[in-house]
Amino acid sequence: MKLEPNRFFQLSLIFLVALNFVPHFSDYTIPSLAVGGLCLSWRLLYEYQIVPLPNFLTKLGLVLTLTYLVFLNYGQILGLEAGSALLICAVALKLIDRVGYRDAMILLFLNFMLLLARFFESQTLGITIFAAFDLIITTALLVQLHNGSRLKFNFITLLKTGSKLVLQIAPFMILLFFIFPRFSTQFINIQNAKKPLSGFSDNLEPGSIAGIANSDQVAFRVRFLSSVPSPTERYWRGSVLSIHDGLKWSRSPILKDEFQTSTTAPSDATRYEVLMEPLFNQWLFVLDFPLSVEHKRLELQKITTRVEGNIFHLSKIYDKKFIYDAVSVPEIQSRLPESLRKLYLQSSEVRDPRVLDLVRTISDGAVNSEQKALRLMKFYQRQFRYTLTPGPLKENSLAEFLFEKKQGFCEHFASSFAALMRLAEVPSRVVVGFQGGIKNNLSDYYLVTGRDAHAWTEIWSDEKNQWLRFDPTVMVSPLRFEIGGEAYHSLSEDELLSSLSGEDYISRYSSGWIKGSLLMIDAISTNWNLFLLSYDQTGQKSFFAQLGFDDLSQSLLLTLSLLVLLSFY
Repeated sequence: MKLEPNRFFQLSLIFLVALNFVPHFSDYTIPSLAVGGLCLSWRLLYEYQIVPLPNFLTKLGLVLTLTYLVFLNYGQILGLEAGSALLICAVALKLIDRVGYRDAMILLFLNFMLLLARFFESQTLGITIFAAFDLIITTALLVQLHNGSRLKFNFITLLKTGSKLVLQIAPFMILLFFIFPRFSTQFINIQNAKKPLSGFSDNLEPGSIAGIANSDQVAFRVRFLSSVPSPTERYWRGSVLSIHDGLKWSRSPILKDEFQTSTTAPSDATRYEVLMEPLFNQWLFVLDFPLSVEHKRLELQKITTRVEGNIFHLSKIYDKKFIYDAVSVPEIQSRLPESLRKLYLQSSEVRDPRVLDLVRTISDGAVNSEQKALRLMKFYQRQFRYTLTPGPLKENSLAEFLFEKKQGFCEHFASSFAALMRLAEVPSRVVVGFQGGIKNNLSDYYLVTGRDAHAWTEIWSDEKNQWLRFDPTVMVSPLRFEIGGEAYHSLSEDELLSSLSGEDYISRYSSGWIKGSLLMIDAISTNWNLFLLSYDQTGQKSFFAQLGFDDLSQSLLLTLSLLVLLSFY
């Protein structure tokens, strides 16, 4: 006869359930926090005999209500997201059902399922470590439940017992991970709990990029497979904007890619691998100028389209981490049809004599568009100030910014520069993306964060038959490009005025044990993610090829997996 769990065990079980709700908070806030919190509190009060457990009708009403709410929110009760939400509710409701031996067993097995559901959604290093600890605790409580009074409740003893059992099964788990056949291009989906940052879109207006630059969240990580471009050449293009009204710009939805690209990359091409975070997941960010992008996932290929300016744009939100390889070249030949030329010359009506005088100054005597742009660059070098907090403009006015405000962030300079170029009859556009990236010296990749968000201008050159990048922000704040946005925006005003060299600024930014520890954690986590994302069907074949097994079929791998399971049992 099985002994009924005592209060110490029940309190441990409540703690375990609460622990399993924690990693679900970000994605399933209401089920985890509201439903889970309510049932955990109810069960805790019951254990101290303050309230009774609910009756049958109350429990039935809760089951039907929560099932309906899950269906209402997700449109179904099947699938990973709806199923996970429903499972969280089921575990919470089981807490206030009954408290016998059988119910404790069910709760423990439901916790295994809850952990598995989270692991299906995210396999980050943090979740993996949490899963290992949670597995040890759950296994230990399962042992305690079966042993009853023979095993005195002690956390250290249970931890040792659970660890011993998990370590015994670990070799089989590792072996199965490597030999179980991959039936798709990728074994897992690594999902980030953080939501996409707002403000980065196909529309640009003063203040939009500055809002993103206040965030130090990682946008993507880059590992160069060839020579590394200099910091001033690391422009990661995301969206090209061609329609403007004053200082506001937006992307034309009808334009197609006008670049004439070659299928073979030249010797000076830059090859790199990007690990993308789901924060700016509407674009595949690439260096100027991209030749090709190869995705690691077949399903990602199906939702990718190429649009204006050789930009790789996702036709729908992709909320998981993913890898893509890209090839870029320093310059690329192009063509500009007359219909597109008219679009890139479209301009708002300007009557302010100061603006018109400026346009005449840069145009008089200029032999080509490049000369006009160089003259205008000198104008930005003299009187403007670079700041994340320029304050709002009274009107969406080019003249107000150029001759009154005279301070702004990159979107102010890029949008005004492009507008002036169009008034000077030079086809131009604004590109939004990132500039820079700082190397993690503990690994071989570069971090590009929200602080690197940037906007710049491209003008058309009839002589060179290509788009030329002109970035007026370089003239206003050259230090920003010498040390990168991440380091620059992390420094105080006093530090920026201290007249140190670029290397000294970067050294100051990277110094300190706190920063070093964060970079170490990021390096370990990134390499873990790259390993998991890369061990797809192709990665598995490559792994066994290195061991001398070139012809292992999927059916043979499946047979080997079954044999491993049988040998374990």
